[in-house]
Amino acid sequence: MIYILGAGGFAREVLNIIIDLGREEDVLGFVEQHSVREGEVLNDKKVYDEKVLDFAPSGTKLTGAIGSPKRRIWIEQLEQKGFEFETLIHPTVVKSRWVKIGRGSILCAGNVLTNNIEIGNHTIINLGCTVGHDVRMGNYVTVSPGVDISGNVTIEDGVWVGIGSTLIEKTKVGKGSYLGAGACVTKDIPPGVLAVGIPAVVKKSIED
Repeated sequence: MIYILGAGGFAREVLNIIIDLGREEDVLGFVEQHSVREGEVLNDKKVYDEKVLDFAPSGTKLTGAIGSPKRRIWIEQLEQKGFEFETLIHPTVVKSRWVKIGRGSILCAGNVLTNNIEIGNHTIINLGCTVGHDVRMGNYVTVSPGVDISGNVTIEDGVWVGIGSTLIEKTKVGKGSYLGAGACVTKDIPPGVLAVGIPAVVKKSIED
């Protein structure tokens, strides 16, 4: 049994992953914090307020289907209460056996991951991305659709990689930074900044 945290567009896409894994009947519904849509039905699954988790059956697992590093606070609170998180990998994902994926991470359809890759906990790799050899990806990273990551790239915790971005080999993106859509990273990006463009340049510092 599994609850999907969130009830937005990405949460419905995560439901698709679970369906394609043949586990639709395991899904108990969507859960929102302070929900104003409690009782609505989305894609045949009901929306609940977070208080439903206080009465979750023993063994119920969660998936953090919120496409932003801001999901971290809620997930950490729920882990402290003893909830476990599912790692979801769409059946179309192509990966070697030398790929390590942390708990609670979500890999959407059409991704290709090659060799000796490490992905942290609660990281999301969205539709149609490629991840090259020896990539190190931290916790709570969000990789948007259509991103290409070359070999030996390091992406630290809480990074947001915008749609269609490209990360050139041996570059590093620092903790909590955001890459704008279509950014091309040709040199290291420091922590806590917004970087955009081709090549990507730092535009401003951002708060955690």
